[in-house]
Amino acid sequence: MKNIYSRMFSLIALCFGMSAISLGQGFSNVGYAGANFLKIPVEPVGAALGNSLVASAKGVTGLYWNPGAIAFTEGTEIVLSRVNWLSDTRVSFFGIAQKVGPGVLGLSVTALTMDDMEITTETSPNGTGTYFSSGSYAIGLSCGVKIIDRFSFGGTVKYIYEYIWETHASTYAFDFGSVYVTNFYNMRIGMRLANFGAEAIFVGSPIDNKPDAVAQSGISYSYDPRLERVSRESPLPQIFNVGISIDPVEMEGHKVTITAAVNDPNDNNSQLEFGAQYAWQDMMFLRAGYKSGFDEQNFSLGLGVKANVGGIDSRLDFAYAAFGRLGGTSFLSLRVGF
Repeated sequence: MKNIYSRMFSLIALCFGMSAISLGQGFSNVGYAGANFLKIPVEPVGAALGNSLVASAKGVTGLYWNPGAIAFTEGTEIVLSRVNWLSDTRVSFFGIAQKVGPGVLGLSVTALTMDDMEITTETSPNGTGTYFSSGSYAIGLSCGVKIIDRFSFGGTVKYIYEYIWETHASTYAFDFGSVYVTNFYNMRIGMRLANFGAEAIFVGSPIDNKPDAVAQSGISYSYDPRLERVSRESPLPQIFNVGISIDPVEMEGHKVTITAAVNDPNDNNSQLEFGAQYAWQDMMFLRAGYKSGFDEQNFSLGLGVKANVGGIDSRLDFAYAAFGRLGGTSFLSLRVGF
């Protein structure tokens, strides 16, 4: 048993060490991926813990953080979440996980929305009086199962759709995740690979007809900068996460949980994420987190309340995440379990 723990700690130390080294190195693919709404944390527990929930997610929240975690769902769990994101954009999330036989099935819907924007042109820089809309959506079907009592594995297949003005793009993607629980202070090890799929290709009349319009204007197609404003291909923001969670303090009525994770995206440097939670009587929760390797993001705070109402386990969670010069974002969710 000691040999197993030694190997696990060595693997985790290696992952964190390699990521720490990469934090100081340049990265040539910054801004490379599209569909970046998939990287927005959709619920407050993980957001308050610095996004380091890959190992400690449990139940319906695993639909976003780690599909392997939904295997620990007992009965039915539902979560509704709202995120006030940057620049007056909003993210809404709905998730449901249901235990079915030896496994758990889940459904999730994520929607990034914003107000309509007024169209401007060279001759009407203050607006033309007409508006266009934009948004992004993802619908996921998940399945999680316990391979043994302490090890679970899960996967998600999701449909992704984005639109702006008269153009749109869609594709499919997959998430895979696992969680292993040990006897050492309830230490949990989690891994996740998210958004593994094909590129999304934007289509629509503004893109499809642009070469013809340029040709009619007499401007050389090869050197027209207007054709570079919209790219047809949009690769997905693939992410690999590995993390740990441990409960160093657990006594009657009091529990402290420490989390840490490595976030390795395909369009940026690796990032380190840390969080801590204090739970009183498994009813009230205080949380804090810190992120390293992000341009503007750093600390986050949160709190939660849990109660049983009429035989229904209900919990309300809130989080605030600082965004440097961009201000901050807030998260609110309601989760119920039957």
